Amino acid sequence: RRCCGAVSANEEADGLMQRFQLAVYPDVSTTWRNVDRWPDTVAKNRAYAVISALDRLEPLAVGAQLDDDDSDGVPFLRFDPEAQNRFDEWRTELEHHLRSGKEHAVMVAQLAKYRSLIPSLALLCHLAEGRTGTVGIEALERAIAWGRYLESHARRIYSVAVAPDTAEAIALSKKIMTGELPNEFALRDIYRNGWIGLGTRDAAVRAVELLLDLDWLAQVDERTAGRPRIRYLINPRLDRGALGGTAKTDKRYPT
Repeated sequence: RRCCGAVSANEEADGLMQRFQLAVYPDVSTTWRNVDRWPDTVAKNRAYAVISALDRLEPLAVGAQLDDDDSDGVPFLRFDPEAQNRFDEWRTELEHHLRSGKEHAVMVAQLAKYRSLIPSLALLCHLAEGRTGTVGIEALERAIAWGRYLESHARRIYSVAVAPDTAEAIALSKKIMTGELPNEFALRDIYRNGWIGLGTRDAAVRAVELLLDLDWLAQVDERTAGRPRIRYLINPRLDRGALGGTAKTDKRYPT
């Protein structure tokens, strides 16, 4: 609900969701395997050491500066010249993209926060490696790559509200590929199952329409004494057997 409100024009669109800048979309594996072993102790200790070092960090000891006219302000580190040029290049590209009109308003709000997110991540990478002084190009490039990763997950998170038909079609495609729908089915076979994202007739209609466009499905209208009976055929070229689904062909599927 919060995600849907965040893309609306009412009071729920308060920018709260955009504050979760490190959010990632949960990918749940289709298989499960019991793992009963201790965590990676070396990696755990390294992580704790970094966190402890940052907690004890003395800004001036790592070369942080203070503004001459603001001695009580927050100490800061600057980019070195090479990193500053790269950041200016990245920022210019971002600002042009934000003004291009190609993005939904919610993604504009999300990406606009990357102006501060990327330098923050670069600083964290710089300090986590025990470096001092100006922040270099290596830390910045790592932050930019991290930002691309986070952007891809933000798009998946917001797609539920920004492009619901896409999210619904993805949900339906998964049911098709895992064999939870027969080779021929009716619309009610989708929404009566109460599957997440497909629990209403409207959601099922949107999902089916998109998969028809993508040639995952074909529509068959059968004449009856009353209204035509609409059925959907799954494209037999889909490799449903790879995910444990059925892979039978249907001779009626249009070629």
